[in-house]
Amino acid sequence: MRVATWGGVLAATGLVGWAAYMTARPTAPSMTSRSHDDAPSSVTDKTERQELDPDAPRPEPAPPPPKPEGLDALPKEIRLPPGPDGGPEIVLTRCDRNEDCSGWERCNAGFCVDGTNNCKSDADCGDNARCEQSTCLPGERTCGPDTQCDNPDDLCMFGACVASAGECMFDPDCGKDTRCVFGKCVEGSRDCLRDADCAAGKRCLFNKCTEGTRECMVDLECRGESRCEFGRCVVGTRECAVDTECEGEARCEFGRCLAGNRHCWKDGDCPHGSRCEVGACLTGDRECSIDSGCTGGKRCQLGRCAG
Repeated sequence: MRVATWGGVLAATGLVGWAAYMTARPTAPSMTSRSHDDAPSSVTDKTERQELDPDAPRPEPAPPPPKPEGLDALPKEIRLPPGPDGGPEIVLTRCDRNEDCSGWERCNAGFCVDGTNNCKSDADCGDNARCEQSTCLPGERTCGPDTQCDNPDDLCMFGACVASAGECMFDPDCGKDTRCVFGKCVEGSRDCLRDADCAAGKRCLFNKCTEGTRECMVDLECRGESRCEFGRCVVGTRECAVDTECEGEARCEFGRCLAGNRHCWKDGDCPHGSRCEVGACLTGDRECSIDSGCTGGKRCQLGRCAG
């Protein structure tokens, strides 16, 4: 991304300095109205000399304001153009304080990012959550400065271990109308970085604008017997975070223990002609992952276009 130079701003600083001088310079009192009793003789004599002698020294003009540096030199909004596959432009908003950002956002390193300033330590975030950069993130901490990932090939990102190898690192590594999310190519081009990039009534979920405004980031922000799943409070307290927290032949899906052992994590774990959904292999190849993968107004339900 190229950052435009702001020559106009630099030129304006000279005008600002000149205007400041014209406003702040001392106004010479009138010879007819001024009385020598109004000021000490030394000041009076100096002023009279300046009036009579055009070559006499005069006050220096006020210096121009300093040029903005670093983040301050950037415009308030930085607009990223749509990618090669289209989609809306993405706006990065500069900020100096949390109040400069919209709801469910905070000011971090000079830019508005998702997540409010609501914690100082993991203990502030409740169960199945951790504190990273002053905001609560879903999922317990699995790594940190004093804790390494079990798999030496994994990377520690924001307190969680993620695979360093995958299908992609960036969107261009994937095909048309797909984007890279946590090392996986998923359907749909990227159209948001944060909730503010989406239209009213939608939230940014895995870089895609999704129906429904954000209600939560972690379980602690939901009331009563409910839990936070993908930014929305859903009925039922969290029973598990991993399969091992479920008893007997059960697996953990979306915070609840489902009957039956896990058969798969991804489609490749299933036999040919089947797909992986909520830990079970279902008959039929995958047609979609999200609604945008379907045509004719149909919706994606368990990997198939329906409706």
